[in-house]
Amino acid sequence: MREALDIMNTALRVLTAVSDKRAADPTDIDHLEAYAGPKPQGMDLDEYTCGVIQEALKKRATKRARGV
Repeated sequence: MREALDIMNTALRVLTAVSDKRAADPTDIDHLEAYAGPKPQGMDLDEYTCGVIQEALKKRATKRARGV
């Protein structure tokens, strides 16, 4: 579950940068891509990041349901 929390924190940093109209930390973007794969061409960074959060939440819910 820690992995899901870490990726969500990273994603929130990226979303904050996007909403502040500044560049996201490249290390954070690398972290998102290592977790969820590369951002599809033509997809906005904020949309991609929200998708990463959704994926992390699904994985977290699955682990909780299994009692892990």
